[in-house]
Amino acid sequence: MKDIHQPDDIHGLWAAVPMPWASDQRLNAPMLQRNLERLAAAGSDGIYSTDSDGEFYALELDEFKSFIEAFSRFMEPLDCRAQMGVTWTNTQGIIDRIKVCLDHGISTVHVCYPYWMPLSADDVWRFWNDLAEAAPAAKWVHYNTPRGHVVMNGSDYKRLAAEFPDQLVGTKLASQNVVELCDVIGSTPHLAHLVTDFVVAPAMMLGARGTYSFWVNTLPEWQRRLVDLCQKRTWDKAMAMQAKFNRWEHDCVDPLVGRGYLHGIVGKARAAASGFLEDDGYTKSPYQPVPNSDQKVLAEQFLEWWRNELTEESWYNQVEVTERCHPT
Repeated sequence: MKDIHQPDDIHGLWAAVPMPWASDQRLNAPMLQRNLERLAAAGSDGIYSTDSDGEFYALELDEFKSFIEAFSRFMEPLDCRAQMGVTWTNTQGIIDRIKVCLDHGISTVHVCYPYWMPLSADDVWRFWNDLAEAAPAAKWVHYNTPRGHVVMNGSDYKRLAAEFPDQLVGTKLASQNVVELCDVIGSTPHLAHLVTDFVVAPAMMLGARGTYSFWVNTLPEWQRRLVDLCQKRTWDKAMAMQAKFNRWEHDCVDPLVGRGYLHGIVGKARAAASGFLEDDGYTKSPYQPVPNSDQKVLAEQFLEWWRNELTEESWYNQVEVTERCHPT
């Protein structure tokens, strides 16, 4: 596991490894280790968890500690960087999670604002100051999502970077609005701005450095190729790939999202469609997995959309058919 010292260390393809649960809702540590090894071998520049796809919202602090201990131990021999989400409903909960990460050698953390009640303008800056005082060794990637209620713009980030130059290293931008992306990236080009799978190509045209990706859990080599094309500025091919992915999401995944299967829940359904990662299909209560009937439909749609791309993945024919199956 390689540490992060500056924004230039954050770039390329970062995988959002899902949380593998056992039937008793405890971490399936051996499965996590195998999945981390697969993601690293597939060319991920970094791996993180305990944001939305890592089901952070369902983890108590003791569960978080157990996960970080296992994650950091399994990442240690891998030639791959690591980050971790630390969002919680209050400042102390976030600080507690930051300190757990630091204790296990993970210095860069994703921070979203406490997500139940919006912060006032004064609360925002008090919040960051509290984090800096409590854990000055931590490096921050701000998770800029409407679910944190306070959405930062370019001028906000200029101020935050000026006030906390030793802590703020980057952003995770959830926006799909190119005007907003242009504002943030253009205002603070010295920070490592990474985006979601929906806007990899257009955002990297604007100066984003890469993506925090859930799609790498489904088609890892395809997603690695997309990021590589963007880094080489081969925009015509990259935009064609981006367009196909976005059409797939609109036609096949958005109906599930519209029914309330969000974040780590629908993320596991996407990943299960290819079987690249191992998963037993369990999610943390009260959030239930996508029903088996819908999962079957999504898998069938996946094969229709991505059959050619799937057969081009070098890992695909090496995975036993039984490993691609999930319990009913």
